Amino acid sequence: MKKKLVTLLSKFYIFTIILFVLFLSVPIYSQEEESQRTNINFNGSFRIRATNIGRDVLLQRQTPTTPIKDYDREKQDIDNLQRDQIQQDLERRRLGLPSQITPRKEDISFYDTRFLYNMSFSANKYVEGVWGMQVGDIPFGGRGLRPTGPDGFDPGLVGPGSGGERGRTAAVNVQTNFLYLNFRIPESGLFIKVGQQLFSSAQGRVLFSTGTGVSILKNFQFLRLSWEAGVLRASDQSFLDVDKNGYADKNYQNSNIYYNRMKFEYFRNVRNEIYGYWLDDNQRSDNETARLGWYGLFNEFNFQTFSFIVHGVFNSGVVKKLTPIVDDFNLILYNQNQRHFIKGGLYDVQMTYRYNESLNFNLIALGTTGRPGFDENGREANLKGNGYRTLAPGFSISNIATDFTGGYALFNGSSFSGINEYGLFTNIIAFGPYQFTLGYYQLWATRSPEIKINREFTERNGFRTSTYMGMEYNFNIRYNVTADFQIIFRSGYFVAGDALFVLLDSRFGSILREAFIVFEHRF
Repeated sequence: MKKKLVTLLSKFYIFTIILFVLFLSVPIYSQEEESQRTNINFNGSFRIRATNIGRDVLLQRQTPTTPIKDYDREKQDIDNLQRDQIQQDLERRRLGLPSQITPRKEDISFYDTRFLYNMSFSANKYVEGVWGMQVGDIPFGGRGLRPTGPDGFDPGLVGPGSGGERGRTAAVNVQTNFLYLNFRIPESGLFIKVGQQLFSSAQGRVLFSTGTGVSILKNFQFLRLSWEAGVLRASDQSFLDVDKNGYADKNYQNSNIYYNRMKFEYFRNVRNEIYGYWLDDNQRSDNETARLGWYGLFNEFNFQTFSFIVHGVFNSGVVKKLTPIVDDFNLILYNQNQRHFIKGGLYDVQMTYRYNESLNFNLIALGTTGRPGFDENGREANLKGNGYRTLAPGFSISNIATDFTGGYALFNGSSFSGINEYGLFTNIIAFGPYQFTLGYYQLWATRSPEIKINREFTERNGFRTSTYMGMEYNFNIRYNVTADFQIIFRSGYFVAGDALFVLLDSRFGSILREAFIVFEHRF
């Protein structure tokens, strides 16, 4: 049934796109004579950032997540490995070489720079071409990777993080963010974008990503609503020749995202939105295929001194995962394609109280159902137990716990499954162009992470699982020097809780901290 629904949706979007393209191909005559002169508009920013980060807590799990078949044997293997490492390090020191065993903590300072540039080209009011690019982030001194070529240059190192080393100005560190045509019919309130663009759901909770596709926006002024729909080609591997016979294999392994959004503004202080996003993924390169849907209702209420947001998302569908079946010695016997029925949800509640123009107080509560990490069988926990599967979200709640803006991040939008974060923060505008932000946050798991698959933070060692992951303090300053130049300081201090140690299977450390200052010029 769901397969037929996805097929019908695909045909509907294709038909809609063809219909609009044919409509746009009909000559449009304006009552006023249009100038043939090309108009070029541009905007962007230059940014320089200095960052200091430090931690004694892991960011990623270092031990296996497979079930423990023989605890004593595994512990003996670990003890032998550590003994060999110590012996090798003692031998290095005897020979006058530096030690290769480092402390379980870090304190790093680094600097980077970035340039964003967006341009739009239009010869009339009906068609616009948009191109957006990014240079960097370029770290000062480079990434510190080991050289691979005879001249110390790695030709395979490309992307926005490359470059920065002395004499390596030819590094490929430019990426295209936007490249699309925008067909506009203002008289009808119709806008169609075709190409690489930004696809975003309400506040980025479900989707916030650039990609190639088509989006259609139609405004109905007399009904006070707008309708938006589109398709994002997330990945396409249907042209691969796997068997090397000279012909593309007809496997149609690709990944598409379809969506529908409808916004209502029937009341002056209320904004409502209902939406649906559908993932049709039959790409088997990651041993997983999926047909999933996300259905959301977003409500925003704005009053003179008080505003709040109530937002909910329901996630359902089927995930097929190629799962290895192993014996008591973790040797693979065979692989089995298992079906997992998904049924989860996300909630998002935000409240703001404006005391005056210079002071406001804010509350936020955001979370998803399920259990973080893995289950007792070593499989992803969000495949069962009302687990919530993420699509491609992008959002930040605090500076460390849930973030994607740089520095440390324990979780981001894509890994925010079985996680809850609650926070209180206040914004204070003082001394004219200064804005101070103070925040306090707590991070919790919806269900306690599984401790039975741990090797270090275990019940045998006297530990217990929990749902409390930690708390965080934030302090930010924004100084608007001029209308187009600002200085931003952001900092965070996170104290870890037992649930985080269970999830990471680590007994060491307690804190993460970060601070960075940004100089940004916009034009």
